[in-house]
Amino acid sequence: MQGLRNRSSLWLQEVRSRLRVRGAEQRLRSSRVQVAIERIVDQANPALRGLGGYRRKLFPVVERLLEYTDELLARIPGPTELDPATWSSDPLVNALFGDIGRIRQVVSGPPVRAWLEAHPFADGEDLYALLAVMPEERHQLGMELVGDHVQRDVKQTTLSFRDHELFGVADSIDEARRALVQPAVDLMVSIAIGEIVAQEERIAALEQALRMLKLKLKVVNPRAAGLDLVLQGSGQHLAEQERLRVCVEETERDLADASRGLGNIEQYLERLVQLLSHPEKDVALETMEVRLDRMNIVRDRYDPEAQLIRLVRARRADRPGRVAQFIRFPRRLVLSADERLSAVERHLGM
Repeated sequence: MQGLRNRSSLWLQEVRSRLRVRGAEQRLRSSRVQVAIERIVDQANPALRGLGGYRRKLFPVVERLLEYTDELLARIPGPTELDPATWSSDPLVNALFGDIGRIRQVVSGPPVRAWLEAHPFADGEDLYALLAVMPEERHQLGMELVGDHVQRDVKQTTLSFRDHELFGVADSIDEARRALVQPAVDLMVSIAIGEIVAQEERIAALEQALRMLKLKLKVVNPRAAGLDLVLQGSGQHLAEQERLRVCVEETERDLADASRGLGNIEQYLERLVQLLSHPEKDVALETMEVRLDRMNIVRDRYDPEAQLIRLVRARRADRPGRVAQFIRFPRRLVLSADERLSAVERHLGM
């Protein structure tokens, strides 16, 4: 009997412990969402805070937005190690960087230097970051060895990578991912706000056009109904009057359509919620596979020198973006100030 009581007591303690952990996690998630909501309101329209219940309406869509961002970051592969050794041995690193020196230039850019300046006493040899590069496909004529003969003017396709940029520099992969959440959410929010701004610009243009049409109609109306001995006859004024009236009616309809969802601050909030509800329509990731040789020439699967490269590429609506890859690199690769100056001098031929 005593043993049963002890087991029951232990079971209750375990249940309470799990509930406390679950409650702490829920509070942490809720706090994260609330912070994101206030940042979004600052970016979109601070006047939204004058609406009662704006947090309640934004909470579920912002919670999903954060979850989707976490899902995207989890799908990005890596970390892949960057150093001279992996450039020689890893086909992916070799494909992304044209030469070893380019690796040192990229990992010595402003984001890395800023992180090192902000963390002068940080431990650890390696740093982590998200590498973003833009793939560029080119068609050219080249030479190939066919049997024992060199064949010239062979059509070739090359895949190179440009615009190397690092984001979310940190001293651990988990911290790098966390550092990228806010910029990724900001990007998707900016896309939604951009749609609202485009709609507001169309509204403003239609309002201006409507004002001008009504002013013209004020000028024509007296002439269509009265006596004009100076300009054309009343028949022409009547035709112009009718044309302007049709234009006014059409513009008023266009303005009503364009204004739908932005008539007041309550509608503005509903429109923002609607645009944030489907982030996967704005930003997504897709996998691309390509076989490359050491010269970044695209080959078929039967070529013994080709290596299969798997890449994850961002996509915005129907427009492809940059390839994303988490990387790890040793701090010793970061160029010192003197090394950077020497590199600039060599580039300028000084």
